[in-house]
Amino acid sequence: MGRLTFKTVIFMEKLLSLGRLPKSFRTRGAIAPSSYRLCVELACLATNADHILELGAGTGAVTRALSRLVGVRSFHAVELQEKLAHDLKLKFPGVHVHNCSADVALDRYPPHGSVAVVSSLPFRSLPGGIRNSIVKSVLRFLLASPQSRFIQFTYGFREPFAVGSEFQWKRVKWIFANLPPACIWVLTKTELAHE
Repeated sequence: MGRLTFKTVIFMEKLLSLGRLPKSFRTRGAIAPSSYRLCVELACLATNADHILELGAGTGAVTRALSRLVGVRSFHAVELQEKLAHDLKLKFPGVHVHNCSADVALDRYPPHGSVAVVSSLPFRSLPGGIRNSIVKSVLRFLLASPQSRFIQFTYGFREPFAVGSEFQWKRVKWIFANLPPACIWVLTKTELAHE
């Protein structure tokens, strides 16, 4: 795929904000399933965590890459849609699958050890109230779990969502072998917040 231009990303974001992208984009956040390359890169960022909590597991593309990690004490996947959650349980019997919303899962998850929270949630296309509720839960979780990190990908240049000074987004890399090209971000507490 050719180089991603700033104009292309702005055009995609404008289409999304106007509701002109296909309906599947609004509900799933993508016009195509996550590529193998994107899934592997997300999984690599979770390799040294004690536990994995996947949000928005969907059809299991990222779940498959994450399930290949060794040395993880526990792996929990969260999917809101009942049918998809049921299918995930059948596909990945070693994964604890939860059929609930991401904010509920985060609020219930015990903050022990280092947790890699790997998210495929479409923050930019979620309704405002739902997005705000999930963001608050993410930030509460990171405050309660100092060794943990939140791994998210987007289809734009901007950070997935705004955070206060006690948190820091780091842009990790662009994955051009994805439709559309995706940018991976990692959110952690700042050094001052750890003290």
